[in-house]
Amino acid sequence: MESKPCLFKISGSINTEKHKEFEQTVRFVFKLLPHSCFSSHLALDVFNNNVYHLFMLWSSHVELETFKHSNEYHVIKGSFQTLGLMDSYVTATCMDVHGLEMNDADT
Repeated sequence: MESKPCLFKISGSINTEKHKEFEQTVRFVFKLLPHSCFSSHLALDVFNNNVYHLFMLWSSHVELETFKHSNEYHVIKGSFQTLGLMDSYVTATCMDVHGLEMNDADT
């Protein structure tokens, strides 16, 4: 069976006065993610400034499931629960990937 990349999105609400603490925690966790996480991003919702979205692209569903049982995931989940509320998470498998070539924009 071919391994396909998986997108993992976590959304939740964090009160404005807790933004800095939440962002610092997420930055710390993102630095600990394994190479099987191709990309990780934290975004503040433009329509609701108390809602954050975390996006992570994983090399496979197996790697994503491993992450969901890791200490790093529990730190993120705990941050949402302690500083606000984790509203939802979504997992999506990339179905039609032909290939991508990344170019450095600075060159």
